[in-house]
Amino acid sequence: MSLAHTSAGAASAASAPARVELARTWMLRSPLAGDLETDADVLVLDLEDGLPAARKAEGRDRARRAAAEAPVWLRISAAGTRDGQADLALGRELDARLAGVVLAMCAGPADVAHVAASLPAGTPIVAMVESAAALLEAPAIAAHPATRRLAFGTGDFRRDTGMSAERIALSWPRAQLVVASAAAGIAGPIDGPCGPIDQAHDAARHAAAMGFTGTLALQDAAIPGAHAGFTPAPVEVEAARSLLSTTPDGPVDGSYAPTLARARALVARAEALAAL
Repeated sequence: MSLAHTSAGAASAASAPARVELARTWMLRSPLAGDLETDADVLVLDLEDGLPAARKAEGRDRARRAAAEAPVWLRISAAGTRDGQADLALGRELDARLAGVVLAMCAGPADVAHVAASLPAGTPIVAMVESAAALLEAPAIAAHPATRRLAFGTGDFRRDTGMSAERIALSWPRAQLVVASAAAGIAGPIDGPCGPIDQAHDAARHAAAMGFTGTLALQDAAIPGAHAGFTPAPVEVEAARSLLSTTPDGPVDGSYAPTLARARALVARAEALAAL
């Protein structure tokens, strides 16, 4: 179920903030696409790379029409660009019909501040880190009060740095985003698109092991694998519950406290995801 196009049984608006923090899959889809249904946790109408230059205005109009049905998430172009300004104007027009934005090519906290000031107060912002310079600004981007999560734009980051897609090559930038998010007290970052369908589960498991809590997606067929990869396995949850039940009064010594804290966090995440 998407947060942008919800069914009658979807959670109330009051639960939306928690859902933004928990969302595992963020489907990027052109508003020109005929089908906007998805099993991803969040559907994001892509006004940036999802639209050719000659059809930007048409795409915004399609997004406007989609918002008449239910609040929408938008991926908007870089702050300060002409397309970025037009996307922000659409966001202001949508007002309460705007669920949130994914900010492409975020260069630093000033971009987050500009977008936050240009949209209805409290609009959730997911800031995409897509360059070497932006990675160095990641702690400040994450710490901005309007930033709800970071996302890793792996394609543009690799183009900018020359890094390969090998996991060992991208392990350092991924770790930087995880640490920046944790230091800022926001949810773990969202990884770049999860790649081929048959690799979605493995890619998600690797990203989860790095400390990521979600991924961008381009194909619906990748969603089940990605969801499974970012959801604690039943055996992990059972082991955590068993550990907690054997030490109900707390750690046997101080060195055990982190283990118990991780077990509590795993169980809490599993229960929260089950309620999505």
